[in-house]
Amino acid sequence: MKELLSGIIGPVTGIISKVVPDKDEAARLTHEIIPMVNRHAQELAVDQIEDTSRHCSDCDYDGCLCRLTGT
Repeated sequence: MKELLSGIIGPVTGIISKVVPDKDEAARLTHEIIPMVNRHAQELAVDQIEDTSRHCSDCDYDGCLCRLTGT
């Protein structure tokens, strides 16, 4: 997920540089976006780990269909 979000940063910063005429302000906005994207990617990864852990704890018995199907 982080790779996907990181791939979006380039086009977004290109748009910012075209829309915001002040180069210093455009650079400031770009530097604010990068940590925000990284933080969001980290939060998504943690949520996914928590969901997987919760799902696996629901399937902690031998007859769990999840173990048989691999989902």
